[in-house]
Amino acid sequence: MKKYNLKNIKSHHSQSLAKANASRDLQINFNQAKDASTIPAESRHDYKCGSTTQRGRSMIEMLGVLAIIGVLSVGGIAGYSKAMMKYRINKTIEQITLIAGNVRAFWGPQKNYDGAYCLSSCNASGCTGYAGVNAQGNPTTAYNGCPIVKKAKIFPDEMITVTDGKIMSITNPFGGGVWLETHNKAKSGDHQAFDIYYIGLPQEACIELATYDWSNAGASIININGDYVSKTPADLDIATQYCDDNADMWLYFDVDANATYWTEVLGER
Repeated sequence: MKKYNLKNIKSHHSQSLAKANASRDLQINFNQAKDASTIPAESRHDYKCGSTTQRGRSMIEMLGVLAIIGVLSVGGIAGYSKAMMKYRINKTIEQITLIAGNVRAFWGPQKNYDGAYCLSSCNASGCTGYAGVNAQGNPTTAYNGCPIVKKAKIFPDEMITVTDGKIMSITNPFGGGVWLETHNKAKSGDHQAFDIYYIGLPQEACIELATYDWSNAGASIININGDYVSKTPADLDIATQYCDDNADMWLYFDVDANATYWTEVLGER
């Protein structure tokens, strides 16, 4: 008969029981950890010294956060509006300078601006159509599309709407229309001057454009809302007095930038 060592049997049984207990404890801990991970953080409680501490945000804290967000939003909108106004004013200065330069370059060799005529009926409410000029250079509603002005590429593409090869509207950065007009002394008919007319300007833009030094572009006279005529730049107090929302502004150019010439021309209009 085979003999068994009782001491070895007891030792083996103890080791097996210990392994079983350790495995059971590990499974329990795993299940508890798994269950705990599915509980939302805001619903968990810390138990310290018999007390319960609940985590979260108070109503006062939430209102404070919302107030800060509101202030930042208002400031951001105001800053954006001011930046857009400045951008459009700078864009207008850029456009007028470019248009004047193009007119001078195209008509310069003939020493007058006969044919530099193109009118858009856009206003602050939008563009409703177009008024062109006839073969004699006089205003008309025949929708001829300013063929000379279009061929000469006087206006940037971003300003004009073209239909069937004709310019149907000319729009400034503020949504109003733009006119290009030739001028001459009533008696001589020399056509040695032209003006660029911007329609529907906000008051802030009108004031800044009226007080801008246009000498580099060659403008010698400014007309604000048809009520005030002055050499450029206009005084700030005058510009503030005559500019309003939905303002109109003419800038007058001529071959020699001669203010005396324009005084005579405007007196005859």
